[in-house]
Amino acid sequence: MSDQSIEIEIKLAHLEQALNEMSDVVYAQQASIDALELKCEALRQRVIMAESGGDTEQSDERPPHY
Repeated sequence: MSDQSIEIEIKLAHLEQALNEMSDVVYAQQASIDALELKCEALRQRVIMAESGGDTEQSDERPPHY
C-alpha cells in the first residue's frame, strides 16, 4: 500500500468515529426533546385545567399552616 492510501484509510477511520459520536449525541438530544415535549404537554394541560376552574393536584397547594 502506498503512503497516500494509508493516510486516506486513517482519515476515513477518524471520520467514521466522529460520525458515530455525533449520532450518539443526536440520539441523546432527541430523547431529551421527547421528554421535554411530554413535560410541556402536561404543564399545558394543567394550565388549561386551572384556567377552566378545574381542581389542581393537592400536592401543589401549600398546607393551611404555612
